[in-house]
Amino acid sequence: MQKWILGAVGLFVAMIALFIGVVWFLFTREGPDTSHLTEAQSAEVLELLDTGSAYNVVYKYVYDGEIFYSSTSIQSRSMDVGSTFIVCVDPDDPAQHAQTKTNCGSDGPTNPHEGLKTKPEL
Repeated sequence: MQKWILGAVGLFVAMIALFIGVVWFLFTREGPDTSHLTEAQSAEVLELLDTGSAYNVVYKYVYDGEIFYSSTSIQSRSMDVGSTFIVCVDPDDPAQHAQTKTNCGSDGPTNPHEGLKTKPEL
């Protein structure tokens, strides 16, 4: 009988330790490095699809005369074709960019994308 109780207590302690380990991992992991995305640029919505909780959009941005295209999902109350939003661009590789609601640099965007030379489909 005591072996069952010790086994149950050991299993309970192991489950708590596993839970604490998962929570610790989730709160201490770092996201992608976006410190190189330092130039704010305006992106224009070319196409959009309302999914009910967000918009799937195809957009373009221009950097140093070059046009780049990409697509993403944006949480917004309302958005139309022609709407604009801010992306942060890597000046050394302008295809590297990310949407932001705050600022560019290490405290800014957390969702890097690769810009394309051709417009993607929705």
